[in-house]
Amino acid sequence: MRSTEHPAAKDAAAQSLCQRLLSWLCFTAFMFPGLARGMDFKIYYQPQLELKMVIGEGRIQEGDAEKFLALAKMAGRDGEGLVALVLDSPGGNVEAAFRVVDAMDKVRVYTVVPDNARCASACASILFASGERRSVVGTGLLGFHSCYRRDGRTYAEDSLCNEIIAANAMQRGVSHTGINRFVKQYGARDMAWAGRDVACKSLRGLCKPGLLETQHGTNPALMHSFDCSKLITVQAQLICGDAELAYVDKTLAKIYDQKIKVSANKNRLRADQRAWLRNSRNGCGDKACLLRSYRLRIDELKRMRS
Repeated sequence: MRSTEHPAAKDAAAQSLCQRLLSWLCFTAFMFPGLARGMDFKIYYQPQLELKMVIGEGRIQEGDAEKFLALAKMAGRDGEGLVALVLDSPGGNVEAAFRVVDAMDKVRVYTVVPDNARCASACASILFASGERRSVVGTGLLGFHSCYRRDGRTYAEDSLCNEIIAANAMQRGVSHTGINRFVKQYGARDMAWAGRDVACKSLRGLCKPGLLETQHGTNPALMHSFDCSKLITVQAQLICGDAELAYVDKTLAKIYDQKIKVSANKNRLRADQRAWLRNSRNGCGDKACLLRSYRLRIDELKRMRS
């Protein structure tokens, strides 16, 4: 006989189960063996999206929820009112991961795994799966396996931990089939990696694309957000993250290469270029300033005689 239970009641039941199970969970449960310092969170301004995003990197440990909440106050919100949280983590402490989820629920979060980022273990099945919106873009990867508990020097499968993860995922709309694939079929050292095609098509309900991914022209900016955030200077980050700035940067580089090949005084031209970088481009802190600087330099180079 088919159940007639209302969806809201199912959600409440799943949430209640998750809360009860979590209250029994000891902090020694891990989704990946090993200890390290907690996650690093930082703000990255994505110029094309005009959005301050949160980048979260590293192993999940106690105290990460507080660090995330503190930084999320400085972040911007997308068209749906969500804070974009870019994830790159091998997993870590399960209880700590659920504390971060509590913080994410307060903030309202869009979880993203972009190019060259990997979100594995507790990062994938707990943090990523708990975003109000969820996307894997570009070459981003999710890694899944079962939950294990430390038992001396070995790791024993933890069915209670898996129940917690399953209850939370079902509450977030992930299909039962998808849950089974990432909490039961793989041991602690048998990671199953899934790219966008598998994660967002085969694991029903795991991905919930948001406006940042679906709006025209924004997907490339979202895709490269992790790589751009790792660049050291503000200018490099802005150029990396914005299509218009990237275009003028390539245009100038092409013109400069052409000029240096035919220049009768290459040393002077190199010195002029370094002076422009030091005194003009590197003094900019926003897109408008960079565009002015690049366009002026392009005009100077075009007028320059060999």
